[in-house]
Amino acid sequence: MNKKILLVYAMLFFILGGCSNISEDKAKKIIVEEYSNQLGEATILSTEEKNDDYYIEWENKNDKSKGISKVSSNGEITLIELEIE
Repeated sequence: MNKKILLVYAMLFFILGGCSNISEDKAKKIIVEEYSNQLGEATILSTEEKNDDYYIEWENKNDKSKGISKVSSNGEITLIELEIE
């Protein structure tokens, strides 16, 4: 009986642990919130999915910045490229 309960808990752990992927829309929203400021709102130029991560090209015309950021499956942002005029 104890082995069955342990097996059920282990299966639940792996199932719930593997469900940490975010949607493309959520990734875009995270980028817009991260790179928008009092000067203007960031807009999404393109999105590419690679290995459960989203590489998003964005631009904030008002503060003259643009770049590419990676959003991982758990929502963590990594700045890949940044250009400020």
